[in-house]
Amino acid sequence: LTGTSKCCLSCQTLFYLIADLRICTFTAIFLFAISIGDQESFCLPTMLLSIIHRTIYRYSDSARDSVNELRLSPEETARQSPQSCTLEISPPATLTSSRDLFGNLVHSFTVEKDHTQLSVTGRSLVETRSCPHLVYRSHTIPLDRFPADHRDDLPYDFLTESSCVPRDPQTWREALDVKARSSRSWGHLLTNLRNHIFETCTYHEQKVHVMRTATEVQRERIGTCQDFAHLMIAQLRSLKIPARYCSGYLYDSGLDGKKSPELLGAAVTHAWVEALVPDIGWLGIDPTNRCWVDERYVSVASGRDYHDIVPIRGSLLGGGKHRSLDILLHVKAV
Repeated sequence: LTGTSKCCLSCQTLFYLIADLRICTFTAIFLFAISIGDQESFCLPTMLLSIIHRTIYRYSDSARDSVNELRLSPEETARQSPQSCTLEISPPATLTSSRDLFGNLVHSFTVEKDHTQLSVTGRSLVETRSCPHLVYRSHTIPLDRFPADHRDDLPYDFLTESSCVPRDPQTWREALDVKARSSRSWGHLLTNLRNHIFETCTYHEQKVHVMRTATEVQRERIGTCQDFAHLMIAQLRSLKIPARYCSGYLYDSGLDGKKSPELLGAAVTHAWVEALVPDIGWLGIDPTNRCWVDERYVSVASGRDYHDIVPIRGSLLGGGKHRSLDILLHVKAV
């Protein structure tokens, strides 16, 4: 490594150490509040995030009968509370709503008349919360509380293989190697799997995601946040741990103003992982940024892999041979 590369690496390592220290600090304060019987007054870190997500399709020839479904609307969870959410379609179209197999909110619309451009804009205002006490708790649950193979209440959809997460012996072997170094707790195992991907893979940003399987990512060790989420899901499922793919937005203070980016994958829709932990439930981990999911994350949809949560999916007639796509995303703290 050159002197500059070493410096960048050291700064990056320090950044992630500070992020983990931040979790420990909030957890220590929470435990102190419990010890004096005042946990109700303990305030978890919160943010109010404004999100504008605009997607513009342009066609060289007229298109018609454009049928689309959207997964762009954040919903109420234990970690977030949407204050407002609107969707704007141009040319104007009537929106209908429904739920998919995994409970995600889906909006659908059709543009029947001829058009050479289609614009979809989502605007949301979301209050988010961090849950550092759950991260701490995961480090107190021993690994002998591993998922029982014969329990009927485990979510089968998040244990079996899927389009982007096939079964692979090399992925299973790699996960076993990491598990062998994680004898203490569930939190320790999730941390080590997350860190292993971060330390052995190289992030490569793509404006338009090119679909790859977890097996390809495991072999090539390069990819996007979607790829690293698929790889960690594959590792968790190979260990018989239910894991699901989460999609949404990530606030980066470095992009909110004139600073330089501090996080990977925040300039586009982001992807991370949720693992089902005994006595806790779904716990979010981001292998791309080597951190736990906190108040900077806004969840929109979850599923087995990327195929289940595509933000905009559609078909049309016509449009010509030459088409372009522009995506504009702004996530700001209010």
